[in-house]
Amino acid sequence: MATKDDNFNLKWRACIEFRTILEIQPVQIFSELQEILCVDCHSRSTVERWAARFRSGDADVTDLPRSGRPVSATTSENIALIESMVMEDKCITANQLEQSMEISSGAIHTILMTELGYRSICGKWVPHKLSENQRLARLNIAKKLLGTYENCDSSRLTEIITGDETWVTIQHHIASIRSDHG
Repeated sequence: MATKDDNFNLKWRACIEFRTILEIQPVQIFSELQEILCVDCHSRSTVERWAARFRSGDADVTDLPRSGRPVSATTSENIALIESMVMEDKCITANQLEQSMEISSGAIHTILMTELGYRSICGKWVPHKLSENQRLARLNIAKKLLGTYENCDSSRLTEIITGDETWVTIQHHIASIRSDHG
């Protein structure tokens, strides 16, 4: 199935083919494409390579097959399996997933971050976008924390350390530091 980028590539290659048939030099074609496409334009050497291909009689605007290993690790089965493993143990490491799945670390990270939308926070895999239940849990924790400090001196609020997933008070740490140096 062609993606948006593939369709874009096919269109600009067709432009290069057409301009090459009209015997316009690759430098001029590149200049025209650069003027029209601005930052989306490919390099001059790429335009020259495609123009040479079209001049040689090859009228195919699609990419030739490339050597190397095909992308096969990001299958729906692997994605579902990794998701179930993460749901079972949110502290599972990418290395553990790599060893148990026998696929590359790059594929593991692609599946975790791109396909599933997870990120690692405090050693746990959590969704990048929080669900409604997770947002409500955060709200309840914040309300509980604010309720704890509601009747306290406002300077006590400076004793709260916040982060992505954990809220901690450091009152006992400050007291121990004061007693050690007091």
